[in-house]
Amino acid sequence: MAFGGAVDGACGPNWLPGIAVVVVIILLLIAMGIVF
Repeated sequence: MAFGGAVDGACGPNWLPGIAVVVVIILLLIAMGIVF
């Protein structure tokens, strides 16, 4: 949840951007795992 905390610190008390960042990172890791 470090990414969520960083986003919250930059954008105010909103947990949705943090979740979005985590989801995007997970999707990128999955895509990299499939490609490589």
